[in-house]
Amino acid sequence: MEINKEIIECQIPPNQSNVNKSFYIIRCVITKGTPEYDEILKRSEDLAKLVNKVAANQSEYERNYSRRVIDSFGGLCAEYGWEKAINTVFGEIASPTAFTDASIQIDIQLINGEKLEVRSSFPYKGVKFAICNNYANFKNIGPYSNTVKPGEIQKNFYLCVLFDTQKKDLLTADKIIFSLVGGSTWDMMLKSGVNTSLTPYDDDSFAVRSNYKVIKLCDALDARGIVKEIENLGYKRIN
Repeated sequence: MEINKEIIECQIPPNQSNVNKSFYIIRCVITKGTPEYDEILKRSEDLAKLVNKVAANQSEYERNYSRRVIDSFGGLCAEYGWEKAINTVFGEIASPTAFTDASIQIDIQLINGEKLEVRSSFPYKGVKFAICNNYANFKNIGPYSNTVKPGEIQKNFYLCVLFDTQKKDLLTADKIIFSLVGGSTWDMMLKSGVNTSLTPYDDDSFAVRSNYKVIKLCDALDARGIVKEIENLGYKRIN
């Protein structure tokens, strides 16, 4: 996977609809046919079989299975991107967790036990619009709002990924392109999160509409901010 740092300047060129901020993001590219692509695809197929146990008929089963492979592939690419980016900076501290149940999925865990949840979306107007536009700013999605309790951390970080490659093209495109744009800590969700009813993210077909704590991406940490917060936990940079 190619990993490249990039800075998005919301006011270059000047745009009255955008916030006046600079965002440090990490652009990721996974090429079709590479070993890592094939491994993620295999895991996606296995996951789709695991969660797709009941269908009304065979045609419905096949349609649901195909969709779940795409959903799982997008989600696993997003998790893989954050895992590899974190390990590039700090060494092998991040690893994926085994799937047990969608409602309690962790996504990534650090070696000292910190839990990271990854949410992803497919903005058709592009990554810059999603993080810069002041009127249609995308959301960093956190925990269920009715389960938030002071002093009780559910996940240490809620991370966001935005795809350049559209969902319908995930299994046919020669390159899967997406950006690690940042996220929020548990404390940020607790103090600044707003209760919102929505479906949590586009690439997860188990998702149902619920109430969540959310923070606008323009108010969340960028990728550099997430790296700094992980460093503040006591992890040492190697790169």
